[in-house]
Amino acid sequence: MRRVVGHDGALSSPLLSLGGAGQAVGGFGAAGIAGMGFLKRTIRPRDVPGSPTTGYIPGIFTVLNSDGTGKLITTSETSGGNIVIFDIQNWDDFSDPVNSVISYAPISPGGGVRISLADDGQHMVLNLSSHCRIYNLTTPWDLTTAVQIPLINLSHSCVAPDGSFMLRILTDGSNPYVTTLHKWDATAPWDFSDADAASPDQSQHIPELWNNGGYGIEMPMQDLVITGNRAGTSTGYGGKTFSFTAPGDISSLQYHGQMMLADLSGQTAFAPGRVLNAYPGREYLYELM
Repeated sequence: MRRVVGHDGALSSPLLSLGGAGQAVGGFGAAGIAGMGFLKRTIRPRDVPGSPTTGYIPGIFTVLNSDGTGKLITTSETSGGNIVIFDIQNWDDFSDPVNSVISYAPISPGGGVRISLADDGQHMVLNLSSHCRIYNLTTPWDLTTAVQIPLINLSHSCVAPDGSFMLRILTDGSNPYVTTLHKWDATAPWDFSDADAASPDQSQHIPELWNNGGYGIEMPMQDLVITGNRAGTSTGYGGKTFSFTAPGDISSLQYHGQMMLADLSGQTAFAPGRVLNAYPGREYLYELM
């Protein structure tokens, strides 16, 4: 595995020059991903006109357009709360009437649930600590039409945003831990019905994940992997950040360092010029810089 050695937190990587719709508008900050973590403000998705009750928000995901507008999806860990898809035209002011709610539904498995949504609005993934759940949305972007589809039960796992593969962290032993990343390729996008939990398609030891597993894994973008990890110093919690130097090949993952976060179990998402971080037990998000 390729990695950066002796890194001081600043970052020079392909991630800083991402091209393509929804990625060039990034929000990686001048210091790069590993230097992120300074709190700019808190924002409340419930301020969007027409928002239902959101409850505590542990999971967030964004689908961005080339013009910088996009969709924000949030999970709820509160009983009676909602998963919501917001249309965001103005990221600076969620209360602006140009923002709106696309759909919502009381799908609330509880706990620290990360989430992702396909660019076409037809598939949704909930990442729980014990397993993943994949849903087909028979009407794109309409959460009330979500139907759960079969999936092998894998703890501490996530699915790539395009549905092409699934990742799982496996941690053995005690400190020092031995942490391995497993990958299963989809038979067809979002179809893992033939996957064998005991036989991943690819397996790679990841030394940087020395104290991980239960703190979760996510892919906010197709070429970016973030794993929750407790820092080894007094600086607190963080998200270990990796990018693919070859698409979908976990043996080519490049380590960029640890992004400082307020909590290790909340999810990270990117929007134009900003990084958003969810914090379990809060009804608002942190905007970082």
